[in-house]
Amino acid sequence: MRAITGRNYRDNEKETLYELADLHGIRGIERNIDAYTEIGMSGWWSTDKGTQKGLHLMNPIRGEFMIDALKHGTSHQKIIEVGCGGGILCEYLAKAGFEVTGIDQSGGAIEVAKEHARQSSLNTDYRVGDVYRLAFPDEAFDAVISSDFLEHIADMETAISEMVRILGPNGLFIFDTIARNEKSAELYMRLETEGIISPGTHDPLLFTNPDELSASLDKQGVKIKRDGNNPWGFWFFRF
Repeated sequence: MRAITGRNYRDNEKETLYELADLHGIRGIERNIDAYTEIGMSGWWSTDKGTQKGLHLMNPIRGEFMIDALKHGTSHQKIIEVGCGGGILCEYLAKAGFEVTGIDQSGGAIEVAKEHARQSSLNTDYRVGDVYRLAFPDEAFDAVISSDFLEHIADMETAISEMVRILGPNGLFIFDTIARNEKSAELYMRLETEGIISPGTHDPLLFTNPDELSASLDKQGVKIKRDGNNPWGFWFFRF
């Protein structure tokens, strides 16, 4: 089976997104690792002026939703966030009592996460890592979290395969991502052009939809427990 990625569009969908991107002057953007490296401590952790202030606003609602899901299984204590950035969500979960590992491709973001965890006296394990080749043994974690990450990668199927590989028996896989439709594409382009999120943060051509996600998860033997309009997107549980 061929890999299904955010670039598999019907012609009319693709044309619509190109028109929107041209309108806002940001056609063809990709996730820029250097940009994440340059954000720095204040960018990640300043809750009122930082470039990631939107994540801080969403964190309590999203974090509590995840904590509630994690606590439904007594064994879901050892968790990893793939695509953790500067550690905003990881710290929230660590403070709730979970054993947390965070990985990200951006070395700069990981250095920020490590330093802030040190300042907060948290024993969170942060590492630079590649989602396509996760440096962990099979079944290493009770739960895998991917928040605001799948919309940044070109090969979603390979990434999901790796995340499922490191998930233990009866494990829990939770993620949220941006739906691929005209409304969300226009929204995120506008947020960038108005300076609310950093330029290059999102490429609407990498956004996905429930059918593609379901197909990738089904191939990996992942059972969908919940999906739909939960706080920030699609939430899937593997049992």
